[in-house]
Amino acid sequence: MRYVIDKWKGEKGGLRAKGNGPRATGEGGGAKGEWLRGAEGEVAEVKAIVVKADLAEGEVGDFIDELYSKISAGRVEIYKAEIEKIEPEKAIERLNVTFKADIKSVEKLISFIFSKKNATLREHRYLSDTFSERGYQVYVRGGKGGVEVRIVLREEGGETVADIRLEGIGGASKSLKADLLDDFSFFDVSIEEE
Repeated sequence: MRYVIDKWKGEKGGLRAKGNGPRATGEGGGAKGEWLRGAEGEVAEVKAIVVKADLAEGEVGDFIDELYSKISAGRVEIYKAEIEKIEPEKAIERLNVTFKADIKSVEKLISFIFSKKNATLREHRYLSDTFSERGYQVYVRGGKGGVEVRIVLREEGGETVADIRLEGIGGASKSLKADLLDDFSFFDVSIEEE
């Protein structure tokens, strides 16, 4: 796969990513951002017309000749690109919360807490009168991303235990865990963190 670029305004000052830190510092008028991580390198915005050409090696010459007939030769750059699949690393946080209430009351409380976080209920299964599962999708504020939440509720001897599993990218699951600990602090519960 090849990308042909006709530079009509050149490159805008790029961002420089340094080390493994979370911030990038702008150079040459580039914007600052928190999303750049990894090895030191240049990131630049190119003001250009980009053409994607999926050609065999023998067809590249004819394509370039046709391009030069339409665009001045000094302004054309050709790059060979490959798609790189990158899976972000997910962090998992866990909480075990014991409520001194029946399972129905705990379900209502958990529904209330997650509705305040604008969560989407993805799954709700009643497996028995004393056992249920819930799945939520929560988008954490501050651009930290989404968190998948799995809650298993078990009622035992007048108490209900909620096993809460939070899975998200970067600090999203940790941030949601801190929010939930704050929310649960208002109730008569015992909490075990993992």
